[in-house]
Amino acid sequence: MERNAPGRKTISNLYITFMQWITQLFTFGIVEFYTLTGNLGWAIIIFTLLLRSLLFPLSLSSQRAMQKMRELQPALDKLKTKHGKDKKAIQQAQLELYQKNKVNPVAGCIPQIIQLVILIVLYRFFLDFLGHDVSNGVTINPTFYWLDLRHPDSLYILPILAGLTQLVLSLMMAPLKSPEAKKHKSTKKEPAPEGIADMAQTMQKQMVFMMPLFTAFIALQFPSGLALYWVVTTIFSIIQQYYVSGFDSLKQQVSGALQKIQGARS
Repeated sequence: MERNAPGRKTISNLYITFMQWITQLFTFGIVEFYTLTGNLGWAIIIFTLLLRSLLFPLSLSSQRAMQKMRELQPALDKLKTKHGKDKKAIQQAQLELYQKNKVNPVAGCIPQIIQLVILIVLYRFFLDFLGHDVSNGVTINPTFYWLDLRHPDSLYILPILAGLTQLVLSLMMAPLKSPEAKKHKSTKKEPAPEGIADMAQTMQKQMVFMMPLFTAFIALQFPSGLALYWVVTTIFSIIQQYYVSGFDSLKQQVSGALQKIQGARS
């Protein structure tokens, strides 16, 4: 037990040092942009766009990997129809299909994980930054239009925007449903395969609605400066996703929802 203590202390010190470095870097960036614009809201917006631009190569690569998964969906549905209840055969065929097309089935989740990590870091940063009237010798005015960026949006406009933009992004990133998938779904339900691909698909389906709810909850509870960051970064992601895949999945998801509503009314 005592031998592990120095190692844990070293990790703890590295974490504290890293957070201090990140906090100083973020503070310097925000204060510089605030000095240039004279407005904390615009400083956060510019800072967010710069941060997302730096992460653009990594997130674009991950979104392209996810797009490949979406393009392979019809072939995956055919494999499920072909092999029926033979889980091992389905898993083997899926792995061969991914290896042939050089696709990593879990790579598409990376952008959302990165955003979540950044959100956690920024949450701690904003809580500290917005709690001070003076940063790096500069007096900060937290007012941005109707917002006090130190507190949640009292008009609930930012939380609604945060949830809606995240919903649009989630629908754009959802896998396209092929005719084989719809036919397979209409037959008798079978236990879901437990392959890596199916786990990734299940995670993506859950994220479609979980991420908007999670985002709206954060925007309701936390400083509106953090909500402003999230809205801007999500709009950036929407534009980036449109560049990768367009609005095909969004149109399919909305059309399917409308058909279900019409079917429930009739």
